Amino acid sequence: MQASTHAKFRITILFFTALLGLQSIWLTLAELSRAGVDRLPTDLSAAAAAAGRHDRAARAAEIGAIRGELWAQSAFTYADLLLGGHEETSDVEQKLTRARVSLERALKDAPAQSGAWLLRAGLGQRYPYLGFDTIESLKMSYYTGPSEQDLIPLRLRLTALSNAIGDVEIREFVGRDLRLLVVRKQQSAIADAYNAASPPVKRFIEQTLGDIDRPTVESLRRGAQKQHLPD
Repeated sequence: MQASTHAKFRITILFFTALLGLQSIWLTLAELSRAGVDRLPTDLSAAAAAAGRHDRAARAAEIGAIRGELWAQSAFTYADLLLGGHEETSDVEQKLTRARVSLERALKDAPAQSGAWLLRAGLGQRYPYLGFDTIESLKMSYYTGPSEQDLIPLRLRLTALSNAIGDVEIREFVGRDLRLLVVRKQQSAIADAYNAASPPVKRFIEQTLGDIDRPTVESLRRGAQKQHLPD
């Protein structure tokens, strides 16, 4: 009886040792395949660099399988679709399909990823036929990463380009981001969003900043006027 118990114990130990070994191999292979695109690119140069890592990021995600952050990194390599750093070629549809698959897997397995939600919002805005809900995706980006500094300028610009400002929650989020940008002296990010915004969004930005940074409001207006002056 005692020998039988010892045998069962050893078998159990060997089983868990083998399981841990397999897990270690799985984790190591995924890490070795990582593309190094840990965050959503927010400018054209970073997006262009990330675009060259499609295959490697996809391979890491496939190995990781249930690791949502790896699927998000795979999706991030398609940020050029959002930022305009690609040409409208015949393979855009294929890229959009791959980006969509990666985003869906990322947000299913690891939904607390602000960058992935922001990419989803931007793609939904630029390519409406994808069926992504831009406003809800923007909200989720705010919920999951309200203070992610590198995402705030892009998020503000995407919101300015959308009709999301009519949503009460979005207005509160945008107001907070505007105040953060003022405190951090990132007026250029505000100007970028303001110049791209529709008249209602421009008015909201002016009203929000009016009581806390009047010089910035005047600067925004002057900049907008210069843009409309004939050459």
